[in-house]
Amino acid sequence: MSEIISYYNQFDEWGRLDREPIEFQVNWHYIRKYMPKTGYVLDNGAGPGKYSMELAKEGYKVTLTDLTPKLVEIAENKANELQLEGQFNGFYAADARALNMIKDEQFDASLMLGPMYHLQEEINRIKAVQELKRVTKKDGIIFVAFMPRIRHILSSLLNPEK
Repeated sequence: MSEIISYYNQFDEWGRLDREPIEFQVNWHYIRKYMPKTGYVLDNGAGPGKYSMELAKEGYKVTLTDLTPKLVEIAENKANELQLEGQFNGFYAADARALNMIKDEQFDASLMLGPMYHLQEEINRIKAVQELKRVTKKDGIIFVAFMPRIRHILSSLLNPEK
């Protein structure tokens, strides 16, 4: 996991969603469509918190986790900058496979829009999904994003310098 942290310490993840807006627009469309009207939300593997900030603006109480401490710090700073800090219940540097700081069934909805890109082994994906299920209420909703392998090839061909 240290190579993932090293990568994101050098990469502008907040800007990526601005440069590649279709990903954010599609995800946000479905999040808004299926999200409960109010409640507590976990954004697990949130990066710098682009989705978290939008959820906070909509009035949700958000808990943010990400593997990369630098991105968690950026998210916390962004929440302060946007005067949304009151909508957050915490910012945690955490592995999606081990959300030990979170009790069972805390969230009405949970998002995991990043970690599955990096968890290549089935056992690690299962652990991450089990953790998400554990911390989400029984009648809650879970949003998970995957990226097909062909997307990495396409990105490399379109932007070989990155």
